[in-house]
Amino acid sequence: MMTAVVLVVTGCASNVYRPSDLPPDMLVGRVEGLHKVDLSRLAKTTSSSEQIHIGDVLEVSIATGIEDRSPPSWALRVSETGEVNIPLVGPIRVAGMLLTDAEKVIRHESVTRQVYRDPNVSVLLKQPRQIRVTVVGAVAKPGTYEVPASHGDLLTALIAAGGLSENASAIVEIRNMQDTDMMLASYNGQRTTLAEHDAVRVDLIAASEGMTPEYRIEDGSIVMVREKEPTTIQVIGLVRRPNQFEIPPERQVRLLDAIALAGGLTLELADKVTVIRHLDDMDEPIVIQCSIRSAKQGGSANLMLAAGDVVSVEETPLTFTVGTIQNFVRFGFTSAIPGI
Repeated sequence: MMTAVVLVVTGCASNVYRPSDLPPDMLVGRVEGLHKVDLSRLAKTTSSSEQIHIGDVLEVSIATGIEDRSPPSWALRVSETGEVNIPLVGPIRVAGMLLTDAEKVIRHESVTRQVYRDPNVSVLLKQPRQIRVTVVGAVAKPGTYEVPASHGDLLTALIAAGGLSENASAIVEIRNMQDTDMMLASYNGQRTTLAEHDAVRVDLIAASEGMTPEYRIEDGSIVMVREKEPTTIQVIGLVRRPNQFEIPPERQVRLLDAIALAGGLTLELADKVTVIRHLDDMDEPIVIQCSIRSAKQGGSANLMLAAGDVVSVEETPLTFTVGTIQNFVRFGFTSAIPGI
């Protein structure tokens, strides 16, 4: 294990840094918890609740003032062309209008077409158009839900599924039926895999800060909330329990924390630490040379660790010499004395 780390270090001399010299894009960012994110920024609905949409069912009644009983009313669906076909009057385009404006247009057309002389028109929204959205992944209640088309945004979809679960990451993917053929791969009955190039990725933390990519949720959309990937670091070298350690979500781990997780140092005078870090946009890993003594003084020297970092507490001529002496005293000297 130690040999592998030495080979990495010697093969990447141009990528060797100290904690204070790391460029900003190589540093670990602040760990944000989703419980602090303002998900209300995901709401995209700006239309009025009284605006008419294609697929809505309207209740239209026309009173002439000469009826002996209640005026006739009809439940009429707004067609794909945005029209309602009113008995005796005919088709009238109303999509995009407010209910009060639709009443005026229907009244005007009824008079213009010489069906009524002075009608009193009432238009009510009987049933808004519903769309079916499937929400899968790290949500409380994965499934397919009907939501109003006028409120077809990410926030509505997540609320319908009971909100985010505790293991939800900040990444949500949205895929629409109209974009491409859809393939669902079930995992434990809940998890769905979407082709990367077909999905719109929304970072909830970025979206809460107003940086939301263009997306739409329509009939047949699939919303997948990714689960948090396990965050692990590996600690090797002169530590008591070298191992790979999983870091709890939203916890920030620094150099001294990692050494503590590994049971501390086998030699207290050990000081040199090499951190190997892989970055997505670089073919070769970077090497960060750290000092335990400097880390104890705080600041950037106590390096913030990233997922996947390898922390190696290095052997030096001094630690090798002291370790050899200790082993000699512990085993060599005592074994030479009979009865000990």
